[in-house]
Amino acid sequence: MEDAAAFSRASPRAPEANTVKEDLTTTEGNHGRAPSTSSEGLSRSSSDKRKRKESSSMAVQRTEAHGMEYDLATSFEVTNELQTPTWVYDPVEGRTLWGNEAVVAFFGKTSMDEFLAHHMDADFAAKARRAAAGEDGASQAQWKLTALPPSSPHRDGAMVGAVLTIRFRVVSVRGAGDVLLVTANGGMFDSIQALRSLESLHREMHHAAPELDDSLVGAPAAGHKPDHWLHDSLRAMEMLKTSPIFTFLFGTAGDLLTANPCAVAFYESYFAIRSQEGKQISLQNILSVADLGDEETVAYPDGNGPPAASGEGVGGSDATVTALMDHVRYVLFVQKFESFRIQLKMAKRRDPKKHRWVEFEMWAARDPVTDKGAILVNQTNLQETKRLELELKGKHDDLRAKNEILQSELDRANRDKSESIDLDSTVDKTINLLEGIIRGNQPTEEELRALKRALRTRNLRAPNRLEEMLLGNKAGFEGEVGLSLFEMLNPNTKSVPGQPLSARENSNMRRSLSRNSTMELDDDNDEKAEGEGEGEALEPAAAGPPRQPSAGAAVAEVLETVDEWFFDAFRLEECTNGHPLSVLSCHLFARLNLYETFQIDDAQFFQFCLKIEQGYPNNAYHNRVHVSNVLQSMYVLLTKGLGPRLAGDHEIAAGLLSAIIHDYEHKGVNNDFLIRFQDDLALKYNDRSPLENHHVAAAFEVMVTKPHDIFKQCDPEVFISIRKCVIEMVLATDMKIHFDVLGRFKQIEEKVREGVEDLMPEDVSLALQVCLKCADIGHCYCESNVHLRWVQKLEQEFFAQGDREEELGAVAKSPLMDREKAGITKSQVGFFKIVVVPLFASFCKAFPSAEPMLSSLNRNLELWAKVEEEQLEISEVFEVAGADQTMR
Repeated sequence: MEDAAAFSRASPRAPEANTVKEDLTTTEGNHGRAPSTSSEGLSRSSSDKRKRKESSSMAVQRTEAHGMEYDLATSFEVTNELQTPTWVYDPVEGRTLWGNEAVVAFFGKTSMDEFLAHHMDADFAAKARRAAAGEDGASQAQWKLTALPPSSPHRDGAMVGAVLTIRFRVVSVRGAGDVLLVTANGGMFDSIQALRSLESLHREMHHAAPELDDSLVGAPAAGHKPDHWLHDSLRAMEMLKTSPIFTFLFGTAGDLLTANPCAVAFYESYFAIRSQEGKQISLQNILSVADLGDEETVAYPDGNGPPAASGEGVGGSDATVTALMDHVRYVLFVQKFESFRIQLKMAKRRDPKKHRWVEFEMWAARDPVTDKGAILVNQTNLQETKRLELELKGKHDDLRAKNEILQSELDRANRDKSESIDLDSTVDKTINLLEGIIRGNQPTEEELRALKRALRTRNLRAPNRLEEMLLGNKAGFEGEVGLSLFEMLNPNTKSVPGQPLSARENSNMRRSLSRNSTMELDDDNDEKAEGEGEGEALEPAAAGPPRQPSAGAAVAEVLETVDEWFFDAFRLEECTNGHPLSVLSCHLFARLNLYETFQIDDAQFFQFCLKIEQGYPNNAYHNRVHVSNVLQSMYVLLTKGLGPRLAGDHEIAAGLLSAIIHDYEHKGVNNDFLIRFQDDLALKYNDRSPLENHHVAAAFEVMVTKPHDIFKQCDPEVFISIRKCVIEMVLATDMKIHFDVLGRFKQIEEKVREGVEDLMPEDVSLALQVCLKCADIGHCYCESNVHLRWVQKLEQEFFAQGDREEELGAVAKSPLMDREKAGITKSQVGFFKIVVVPLFASFCKAFPSAEPMLSSLNRNLELWAKVEEEQLEISEVFEVAGADQTMR
């Protein structure tokens, strides 16, 4: 708008119709490419003389079509009002002749002379010579900006290294001959339009009054009557008269000062149809067309509407309208807001039974006749926008209602004491008790004694009755089901209760999995890591993501679903020939512009992703496909859940990297196994999250070693901050500290949801930790058939660990890891109720925009409840899921 306004002020006479048509055709139809007038191109080996001759000849032919020669000192001053960098460049001499204020600031110069001393790089000079020669397509080019000085306002942005669109137009300048008018990153059409407006004006005025010619570009010359400024006013009136947009100028009392004819005609007809003929057009009467007291018919999109009425005022009454007028004046003239917007649902003119939404935007103005305050009003139609808004609101309300039903069902189930799942931690019980005291409720002696007992527990953030629930053989947690969950979630568990080590097992304790792992890297991956892979192995591209052999369309189809809640990483693995992680990682980093933001070389990042991907063994579950699924889930939860308020570039980069590396070099067994058999990792990390510590430590060792040091160009302080964030996120995925992380997050979820400004960095870090924890089990809200595949693969990996335990002489295998008994497919209801539902419910309470995944998560819970109730086998489960998906 600023650019358009600048040209409107500087070009009193609009171009003729055929000139405007020519501008639109040239700029929009040909994307800014000037038509070539010669079939011969310039030879790069031509002499300077021949370059000058040919370039001049071609440019003259173009210039003659417009009949204009510009003055370097005055003709281009109009472009100083543009925000678009614009300059005049001599391609033959290779020097800059003039530049507007925007380009001087863009290159960080302090004056025009300093800018003119600046030499454009060889790439720009070559593109300029081709444009001057009239080569096809040369009038628009891509130019990579290599450097900006520290004084440039764009130095700290994303401009350095960015590819700019530059456009050239040959113009004739008095004393310099044919040169190029250059603009960067858009604005060329505005420049050409303005200059052609000046050309048209010069041609007509020169014939009428040649002595006025020089005064038309700048301010009126001394001694000349500025009649052309009167012409400006007349043309502005013509523009207002023919505009289809309703525009009014009211006095501060609401009286009409002026309006364009279409607005006057509409409201005269509107009032006449309603038997209100003769009713004055005032701001009060226009605002009265809707019921101002009904929230269904009025909206304030900027949130600065008037205070709620006292209750006596009826919508549309004089008192209500008067109060609204007072509020408008207060907002515009006292608070000095830039504008005030109100949206009204008004009856249609010809059919009062039907309605449409309109928006009135108001600005503070002055009446040029009386020099008193005025209110400028524009009225625009919002019918389609409002329809979509109401449709989205309806869907959101529907999802919220379903979530409330789910929560209600969970609360109802909790009321049954014999079947209850008490997930309140000691911290929760303490806070609830204190909040009750604040409200005036005196706790009973029994409640205080219960709290005293709870405070003696070792883990204050774990559910207070966790052991009783899981080991009490209650419904849903019978036998090994409860034992498995207790072992997974209890931070104080060192080995499986009631399962002592045999003599043979003791003798094998020091046999390190680091040297004798169940899941070793396959030979092909080792070869790929050395760069000698064959067959379908992806070769590093010169830059950017890898090429997909004969599967480009399939890859693109899968990547198109990356923004959806439901993603199938198995399909991505198939169409990328086993490289889902590197393909998806490069795609997301490029899409989010993280290469430029953190100065990461895209080819080097691809090499890093391949290295990390090759570090994921062929485990049944903890493999590169699982990590790809977690990466996509993390991306959606960051962008649609946390959103830009909490997830900026720094948080998104850290979040995606944590997902990429979070299971790096996973051994296919759990932490309890490593601790139980005294694996090297357990000894190295003192039995504290040995796997998680290894994932992040080994991955960063790769990340800081050439040629995979992707952050080598990044500010060291930025890298340190990202590393700290990634470490916290990956370590939080250890289920032993699940309740500690979730308990701390519940204390801030209300603060996060309300968007208070005093969020501490540790609050943001905690939100990111919970985000990765949700992504790590993101398959729980996938489509049922995809979710079932993941559970089946996890069960296979658990059985493989049980086999390994047997090989090492364990007296008994870990719960649910004996393939001769029921596996984890028989324990999913308990896992959902204890872990999944509370985790996702807390996340969605803090970030309501993530609620769409709850319906799918609840559907999978219902599926597992059906499995448990009817004692279905895994093959039957797939049939049930398929039938359910067909019905939907």
